[in-house]
Amino acid sequence: MRKLVLCEKPSVARDLARALGVPTQGNGAFVGDSLIITWCIGHLVELEEPSAYAAAWRRWSWDGLPMIPDEFRLRPIKGTSRQWQVVREQLRRRDVSAVINACDAGREGELIFRFCYDLAGCKLPIERLWISSLTTQAIKRGFAELRPGRAYDALAAAARCRAESDWLVGLNATRAVTLWRGGKTLLSLGRVQTPTLAMLVAREREIQRFVPRDYFEVEAQLDAGGGAAPFVARFEHASKRRFAAAAPAEQVVARDRAASPPWVESIEEKPVREPPPLLFDLGSLQRTCNRRFGWSAQETLSLAQSLYERHKLLTYPRTDSRYLSHDLVPLLGKTFAALGACSDYSGFCATLLDGKVGAPRRIFQDHKVTDHHAIIPTPVEHTPERLAALSSSERRLLDMVVRRFLGAFFPDAEFRETKAVIRVDASAASTLGAAPAPAPEPGKPPDDEYLLAAPPPPDRYLARGRVRVRAGWQEVAGFVEPPSERSQSESARSSREGEDDEGQDDDKEREKSQTLPPLAVGLRLGLGPKGGFRVVAKQTRPPPRYTEASLLAGMEGAGKQLSDDALRRAMKDHGLGTPATRAAIIETLLDRGYVTRRAKLLVPTELGLELVGTLPMPGLSSPELTGQWEARLAQLADGHGSGSAFMSDIAAYVRELIAAVRAAPAPPPLSAAPPSPYGAQRAGASRASSAAARPGARARKPGPRTSTAGTRRAKTPRDADRAAAPPRRTAVSADRPAAAPAARRTRAKATDAPKAPKTPKAPKTPKTRKKPVAAAAPPPSPPPPALATLPAPGTPVEPPLLCPRCQKARLLWGRRAWGCANFRTCPLTIPYERDGRPLSQADLRLVCQQPR
Repeated sequence: MRKLVLCEKPSVARDLARALGVPTQGNGAFVGDSLIITWCIGHLVELEEPSAYAAAWRRWSWDGLPMIPDEFRLRPIKGTSRQWQVVREQLRRRDVSAVINACDAGREGELIFRFCYDLAGCKLPIERLWISSLTTQAIKRGFAELRPGRAYDALAAAARCRAESDWLVGLNATRAVTLWRGGKTLLSLGRVQTPTLAMLVAREREIQRFVPRDYFEVEAQLDAGGGAAPFVARFEHASKRRFAAAAPAEQVVARDRAASPPWVESIEEKPVREPPPLLFDLGSLQRTCNRRFGWSAQETLSLAQSLYERHKLLTYPRTDSRYLSHDLVPLLGKTFAALGACSDYSGFCATLLDGKVGAPRRIFQDHKVTDHHAIIPTPVEHTPERLAALSSSERRLLDMVVRRFLGAFFPDAEFRETKAVIRVDASAASTLGAAPAPAPEPGKPPDDEYLLAAPPPPDRYLARGRVRVRAGWQEVAGFVEPPSERSQSESARSSREGEDDEGQDDDKEREKSQTLPPLAVGLRLGLGPKGGFRVVAKQTRPPPRYTEASLLAGMEGAGKQLSDDALRRAMKDHGLGTPATRAAIIETLLDRGYVTRRAKLLVPTELGLELVGTLPMPGLSSPELTGQWEARLAQLADGHGSGSAFMSDIAAYVRELIAAVRAAPAPPPLSAAPPSPYGAQRAGASRASSAAARPGARARKPGPRTSTAGTRRAKTPRDADRAAAPPRRTAVSADRPAAAPAARRTRAKATDAPKAPKTPKAPKTPKTRKKPVAAAAPPPSPPPPALATLPAPGTPVEPPLLCPRCQKARLLWGRRAWGCANFRTCPLTIPYERDGRPLSQADLRLVCQQPR
């Protein structure tokens, strides 16, 4: 009897087959003597749409709400129905004794397997493969340590409850709010999507309400002599350095210029140690790549997934852990040796291999490793040939992970921080005739943050500096120059490279990172070339808009301000979404017209602002809802609690939600409404602007500096349900990295769509004979709308794709089609348009996945 192995992707199936000696030939499955390996192409099965449960749910009307099925049903996804037939056939084979769940080790992978298993009606015993790497050694070790499937029943129950609760809240809230707003605009809502949008809206409201305030600082450029570079010190009094007006600041400058030379009153030096940063999880990797390279979260995930699946150079990337377990210690020597094959790391690896490699307690913490450990390089040799097969982006991402991993075994970076107080003995007589301090406005409390008048002399200036004494891990990370020899921005970045702090004050970073000359108490200082003392006019700034890096950090830490301790603990571990879904949530907000990109910034549109501002049930946009759900889902995954009780509470919440929305007073019409879920176009809207606001529409994958715009509208209520449904994990494989799933075509007619009045026909005119005229040549067809801006012909597709015909050369962009780089021997071409519909890169990857 054979065993059936079900994994998520064809690439994983090929890796398993090669490691286990199964022939890698077959139409949708690889059949060996003892094993049969097949795959899901990501998702094959999904929850049924509302129309499959009741006729009343086909129409978008209040009579059909709330939609709460007695029992949820499953159905195959039409786009992958061919592979589903293969999987179902294999699950029903009589010569199979057990089925091995080899889907990704996590909640989502468990759900994918259980949906297929249940819909096929399979009753075979289940075994579980749980691995984080696709190297041959890891695969063989995982198959030698298969676990019983029942050990993961609790995880599967939590995954199913999460999917069903998202269905209930997402679809019911979407229909209710859409109908409440008049039924002409599809307004998609979701458990994670809407609180994430609310974060962006709240920040935008802060910016809109912000009133800038002018303030002034006094700065001194001083010279210690001896050929040392000048340094900067700033006036400070009672821990305040900002003047509310220019006059008192100018008064300080005038008296200090007339005073005797400044001198060093006190010096405080202290050693500072910076430990190596924690290893990458998916969230920190996405944030770092967005800050450093401008990559979107989805782009980073796709590159990491390619390095994991195709090149076998990284461990499983969809992890939320930044730690390692001690069972990886025996593999460290082999990993260092593999990395040492690359000249960039050979020196560091030799140092680690020469000494006794330990397990730093900072990163080896078994209790902090959940489903997967941190993202680290695999023990695969980094030969020049293997690295040459990587794209430039893959190479940069791999280099970051390798350096972060190696740096974790090096000592702390050591610095000497200096704080010097510079005294100026200005004359007290210079304060005579000074303007009195302005009185606070009536009814307004005194301003304790600003200096309202020049304080009495003597004046004191504060100079800070930092000198690196020992590079430690920073040498591995690439920060080899001392701060004085590199730019201030690079110095600031290196000092916080391992952490995720956002919005650091640039002035403080520059002040802290400057290198001070040798100073001694009592040393007289000269004035710098710019006259020594000067007033610097500044203005307060509003809080910065979110980038993808800061939004990912905000989603991960959402709920920290909650008052309920239990909810706060739940949100601390989970946040909004999961590492695998946060990128998809951001892309969904862009696709549905709620958010737009401005360079690296994410800005809510008018539609997003109005949607959050008028929600009749504010809990929908609060992270508290997610905190409650994640706390209970975590308990379910640990084997505590009841799934049926959880779903009963969700159903009660949905009923309360529908009642609250229905009872709320009707709001004014939206000012920037995208097309109706039933296909009605806005009058006078241009094609481009309507495409940019289409909720649920498909979009070409945005680059780091491009805006996302939808391309198709929902034509029927069924399409609208699909658009409003909770998004599946966008990157169901590395072969589908970019865009949200396209709305499927349907010929069904909207039963409740308003019919447009018929246009009267023009009166017929008498026919006249005309000389035949040669037909004009049709104009050349423009490129597909989704690919309007094409790379130059001959540009390789990124992330790389192998030609599905010859399986040897990469695919290239052409004028009208993708083609094989080895075009002299392989004539393959894949047109940019099929059946009148433009293909996206996600479609291209699906084509390349199909077994041939």
